[in-house]
Amino acid sequence: MEEGGRSRTRASRRIYYRGVSGLIFVLDATDRERINEVRDELLQLSKEEEFQNKPILIFANKQDLSNPMSSDEIQEKMSLTTFNENVKWHLQPACAIQNEGLREGFQWLENSMAKKVDTITPVKETIDDLSTIKHRLMSLWNMGNFKTLWSKFF
Repeated sequence: MEEGGRSRTRASRRIYYRGVSGLIFVLDATDRERINEVRDELLQLSKEEEFQNKPILIFANKQDLSNPMSSDEIQEKMSLTTFNENVKWHLQPACAIQNEGLREGFQWLENSMAKKVDTITPVKETIDDLSTIKHRLMSLWNMGNFKTLWSKFF
C-alpha cells in the first residue's frame, strides 16, 4: 500500500494489514529533512500486532542522486537497531529507476517469508481432528442404541 506520507489514509490502512506476510517500506535516501517523520512512521508500523514476527524490507531508494544517506546513517537516524526483537528487518540500498538493489531486497524478503511458512502443522492438525471425530463416532456406534436404530432404517 503506497501512502506517500498522506496521514488521512493512515487511519484506514488497518484494513490492508490482515493476513500480511511482510512489509516493504520505501524511503527517499536523499530526504534528510523528513527522516524523523519517516522513522516515526516505520516504528509505529513495526509495533502493529499484524507485523509482529513479520519481515520488514526497507528500500533506501534514490541512491543514484547526489548525496544519498549511507546505510549506516539511515540505520542510525531511523533507530533500526532499537526495533523490538520480534521485528526482523533488512535495509537495502536501491535505485528503482535503474533496477539496482531490488532483486537483492526481494530475495531477502522471499527467504525471510519462506522460513515462516509452515505447511505441515495445519495438515497434521486436520488429520488429528479427523481421527478424534472418527473415534467419537465409533464410540457412539458401539453403544448399541445406535446399532439397533440404524438396523431399523437400513
